Amino acid sequence: MRQLSIMVDLDRCIGCKTCIVACRNHHDIIDHENDQPGAMANYLRVESKLEGTYPELREDYWVVMCQHCKKYPCAKACEYEAITKDPQTGIVLISQEKCTGCGECIEKCPYNVIQFNKDDLYAHKCNLCYDRVTHGLDPVCVDVCLTGALSFGEKEVLLMQAEAKGKQVIKKMSTQSILYVKNA
Repeated sequence: MRQLSIMVDLDRCIGCKTCIVACRNHHDIIDHENDQPGAMANYLRVESKLEGTYPELREDYWVVMCQHCKKYPCAKACEYEAITKDPQTGIVLISQEKCTGCGECIEKCPYNVIQFNKDDLYAHKCNLCYDRVTHGLDPVCVDVCLTGALSFGEKEVLLMQAEAKGKQVIKKMSTQSILYVKNA
């Protein structure tokens, strides 16, 4: 099965969160009247880790999104078969029509990335901008990344690109379809 993926370069990500804003706008997941900062739904989040001792400190940033798992526990938790993996892209999708809003998928997601629409009672998450990808475009987060920290393509091709650039895949973080790399 083909697997489309995003590669996150920890050496290039500066934690600016431009990807989050663009994603929210593209997927129209902003409720300007009711949501408070920090309470808005988001398909991406930026995490960081500080290493070293003063004055030699280094902070790595990275984007966390749906990992489009090979064996996706969210789908196993859904008794209504609302979650499927597209065979052409490897993207894990949630059908709003089939979703009953039971929330089982949210509890089973090991990456804590599935959101819940309280008004319409359905689960939703990053779908790698399926609507754009199927028309030959990159996901919006990749398209707007200010530093070029995000790359999109077939997982195997991204792995070859990382190797050609002298990047090391961080295996502990790259256990599913999203790749995390840094200088070797």
